[in-house]
Amino acid sequence: MLKHRRIRILVVLLVTWAATAGVERFGGEPSWPSAAGQALLWAVLVAFVWWFAERTQVRRR
Repeated sequence: MLKHRRIRILVVLLVTWAATAGVERFGGEPSWPSAAGQALLWAVLVAFVWWFAERTQVRRR
């Protein structure tokens, strides 16, 4: 997978934002800008949870 944590978080943010915007748009939102704006909140939440999970993992060597 990707080696750098920042890039992984950015990829999670962008993929989640695109997927959620598509779901919001085809789920009933009247326009793409409105759907993208609502999806951004969810994408940030998912990326934060991903970041927190990576940050709190116990590393064993």
